[in-house]
Amino acid sequence: MNKLRALAMSVALVAAVGGAHAFTLEPIMTLLAPSGAGSVVTFRVKGDGQSRVAIRFRVMTRDMQVDGSEVNTPADALFLVYPARVVVEPNGQAAVKVQWKGPAKLDAERCFRFVAEQVPLDTGAQGSGIKIMFKYIASLYVGGSSFAPSVKVKVVGAMNAEKASGFLVEIANSGSRHVVLGNPKVTIGSAQIVLGEAELGTLAGTNYLPGRSRSLFILKEGAVEGQPYDSTLEFESVY
Repeated sequence: MNKLRALAMSVALVAAVGGAHAFTLEPIMTLLAPSGAGSVVTFRVKGDGQSRVAIRFRVMTRDMQVDGSEVNTPADALFLVYPARVVVEPNGQAAVKVQWKGPAKLDAERCFRFVAEQVPLDTGAQGSGIKIMFKYIASLYVGGSSFAPSVKVKVVGAMNAEKASGFLVEIANSGSRHVVLGNPKVTIGSAQIVLGEAELGTLAGTNYLPGRSRSLFILKEGAVEGQPYDSTLEFESVY
């Protein structure tokens, strides 16, 4: 698997609460249209074990904070999920349809998580306090081909809590579509200070959602506190 392929795969998250995988989910990333035939997608689950598996499905909103943390809330009013719960026999399969029920016209891509969670066989699909045994979290986007990211970098001289000088680097996506930054490089000022993937740390390989940004303090001697620096950003787009 090449580097960009790995970055693309990182858009989807698989979370295990326990041991071996109880089931698999496909696709792990999908794009829906806000209207028409493309507003429906079919997810498929396959049992991997020797026992029957109960799985419930949900769609959650997806937002990104400046520190990189993700915020999710139920998106029940925007999607039809059918069925909401299945029982898969050993090595069996099941399909679940997800349909966008939100606005038919969008100004920007909407970002969500499709969650498939294994629950105890004797537990209903509803209610809080359900023990989650294993889950897949896939990326689900609603948008169109006309949407595109617009990523820019802003660099300001700063000092950290230990009074060490460096750069406060902010990368923002002011466009209308998400993008993952592959092999990013930031070039700062006339001195041509170059920050590669290693120096950019968590700013690299990150999924920048539309209208969201991330910032990071990068230790560097000689940076002048409060001074803005001309800078450029180069990267490979991964969707």
